[in-house]
Amino acid sequence: MRDRELALCAVIVALLLPGFAAPTRAQTTTPTPYASISAEVERYAGPGRASAYDLTGQVVRIGLLAPLHGARKAEGDAMVAAAQMALRDTASQRLTRGRHVALAVEDSSGPSWGMVSDAVIRLMLNDEAVAVITSTSRVDTHLCEQVGNRIGVPVLTLSADPTTTQVDIPWIFRMGPSDDQQTQGIAQDIYSVRKLQNVLLIAQHDPESSRAIQEMKQATSAFGARAPGVIALDELPLNLRPIMRKIEAEASQAIVISADPSTAAILLNALRSAGVKTLCYLFQDASSEMRDASTSELAASDVWTVAGADEPTGNRQRFAARFRQSTGVAPSLVASQTYDAVILTVQALQIAGPNRARVRDEIAKATNYEGVSGKISFDREGNDNATWHLVQLK
Repeated sequence: MRDRELALCAVIVALLLPGFAAPTRAQTTTPTPYASISAEVERYAGPGRASAYDLTGQVVRIGLLAPLHGARKAEGDAMVAAAQMALRDTASQRLTRGRHVALAVEDSSGPSWGMVSDAVIRLMLNDEAVAVITSTSRVDTHLCEQVGNRIGVPVLTLSADPTTTQVDIPWIFRMGPSDDQQTQGIAQDIYSVRKLQNVLLIAQHDPESSRAIQEMKQATSAFGARAPGVIALDELPLNLRPIMRKIEAEASQAIVISADPSTAAILLNALRSAGVKTLCYLFQDASSEMRDASTSELAASDVWTVAGADEPTGNRQRFAARFRQSTGVAPSLVASQTYDAVILTVQALQIAGPNRARVRDEIAKATNYEGVSGKISFDREGNDNATWHLVQLK
């Protein structure tokens, strides 16, 4: 029996590994499902709401899984700074019985998925985090989602991966529009509003960008336009010379960039230095660290990205000024979303008390919440369905 259990565990772990592809076989017809999930059913009817499940101790921790080293260190630093600011802003709002809220931070920049898994488990079991906020990383998010669903811990993610909420897990909440929504919005602006045809897609060689390529091609086909040209960034650091030659040869009317923030910034600056003034679009991930960039090259460019906030409100302006004063840099989208995630969790704690299931229920009630990243409105699957639109980077 022990051998069979170990074998089963090995299979489950393999299925959860990033990049794992289950075996497939050809099907000539679509089978009729034996059951369907109603959107009207209670989202989570399991145990955990009784006071016997409340977390003990005077300190209630909110977990933060952030990249603190390596290429995405700026993202992690922004998350930590924003989370700390949110806790300072809510410090006077004490919980029942004199409890107070603190951060538990774990580094997700380890070289293996196993190390990130260990970090997730430390947050949820050792630190007993009442909720965990993850970075834009899809790997981080899926690992948190799997462990959180098993233990019963709400997860708020900055990732735009639409698959996080497609499996009907009640413990996951996504802060912002999905990749699919962003692709549709960008394609509509290019092909329907601006009536452009000659489009170039520049994408890194990774699973996220591969998905972006496929989604962009599908969206293009839906608008009856010709498929975009593609430049794959196979290796880092970038060899800009051949890339720029390809861009100039394409003579595109619009360029869509799917890359990490640092790579996207390098490409934009290279384009501007070469005098290429082609209209550019960035997915939210690519623009997350340059939303308030003020370099002369970027300020003079025609670069658009997705945002949830329309005209700046006083609350957003005050947050931006305070964040800049505290850190020396303008707040990125990552910072704004992290701040909102912490505030939502603290507000849920004040109502629900130190209980993960009840906190999950309160987070799920967020409707038209006016955050510093824009309005937030979760649907029954944990998607943020608030209105979003394209904004110009300035």
